[in-house]
Amino acid sequence: MGDKHPLTIFTDQDQAMSRAIEVALPHTRHRLCQWHIAKKVPSKVACFNSNNKVRGLFYKCMSKCDSEVEFERSWNEMILEGNLQTHEWLGDLYKIRSKWSTAFNKEYFSMGILSTQRSECTNNVCHGISKPTSSITECFLGLEKIITNWRRNEQDEDHKCSQSEIVPIIRSSSILKQAARFYSRKLYSFFEEEFLHGVGGMSIDFVSNDSSKFLVNYTENKDQSNPWVVHFDSTDCTIQCTCKKFETMGLLCCHSMRVLRQLDIVKIPEKYLMLRWSAKARKSFYSGYVGLGKGTDCGSGFIFRNHISRFAYQISTRAQGNELAEQYMLGAMKDMAENIDLLVEGKMTNSNFICKSKSRAAPVSAFKDPQKRRPKGISNARLKGYWEKKKQKKRPSIKSKNTLDKGIDIPSPEVYIPSMPECFTEDFINRRKTREEGSPYTPYTRMMMDSFTSELEF
Repeated sequence: MGDKHPLTIFTDQDQAMSRAIEVALPHTRHRLCQWHIAKKVPSKVACFNSNNKVRGLFYKCMSKCDSEVEFERSWNEMILEGNLQTHEWLGDLYKIRSKWSTAFNKEYFSMGILSTQRSECTNNVCHGISKPTSSITECFLGLEKIITNWRRNEQDEDHKCSQSEIVPIIRSSSILKQAARFYSRKLYSFFEEEFLHGVGGMSIDFVSNDSSKFLVNYTENKDQSNPWVVHFDSTDCTIQCTCKKFETMGLLCCHSMRVLRQLDIVKIPEKYLMLRWSAKARKSFYSGYVGLGKGTDCGSGFIFRNHISRFAYQISTRAQGNELAEQYMLGAMKDMAENIDLLVEGKMTNSNFICKSKSRAAPVSAFKDPQKRRPKGISNARLKGYWEKKKQKKRPSIKSKNTLDKGIDIPSPEVYIPSMPECFTEDFINRRKTREEGSPYTPYTRMMMDSFTSELEF
């Protein structure tokens, strides 16, 4: 992981794994999966299913408490309600409350994850592609196919983010316009929901004299909830809320949105726009690489080469097809190679960097191509890219299954179909009804035979 410890790691209640994480990852916040804990509670606590209040208070202690004080109050109320003062399993769970309750992890970035279900789902996918009788080659090919589909879906979503514009629900809002240009499609939907909730569902109950402290609460049912405290520093546009949503999720909360609206701030401060959630996160990842400072370490050297090669590949892809851009890149690479040799030999310092790439660029020609005209019959619509083209399903053939197997075609509509016998026509029936007076009577059977005889004559 680039010699960097992860910020947060989720596991189940395995003692051996917990001790290993404390030794190997001392700077990582170890948290327990809430799904595993919630699954064990009904079998450990007898009154959990029968007492709705105990069940509601336990779930509140897991993820609905905004502070440690609120957690302690809700936990004690649950213990008294269910008469669980001597419950051994709950006592052990209370000792490690900092690992599973969100009230004790507001300062740690976790992207809103509460369980290890992502890992479990990945394991289920891997189990679904293999059977007890499958060989290792079949398992590998199945896994490779799934990974290809995942990458294709990621590329499709990345293409949608780069080629389409997000239309804010409030087109006159400057904050939503800024968020639509910066965030990806999925993250923008989260941000827009927080913005609308803050502007339409929150109210400010108290404002300090210097407008640095705000008490934000719901517009309805104010007596049933505690207000959130929002601090704002006008010198550097720093805003902090007691809900700690930005610290854990990386998005501004609805309470902060309400304060920004109250102060008539029309733009999100740059410090609260995380590159992780931007639509250009993949393109900007390698350009933001920072060296590890361990040139002799083999692992750090491999990471450095990996980042530089990917970054150079992205730049070459952008320049491909543009003659000036290609020549500029080649000149810059030559200058860079010369400067690196001088740096390695100690003949140049950081203050002596000279970029000669501008002088190497080819002069722009004064002659331009003639204006092009579109030929007749060519549509004016924009040509679709590779990721926009969808595979069309083939229409079923007219031939039936039996004829396909035997190689026999179905007769075409031009095949001769005999006409209807005269005895079934309306003219025949009318002639029988309107026979002349005095003419000999012709039996109906005779008329039928005459009609069939006339049809068979060649």
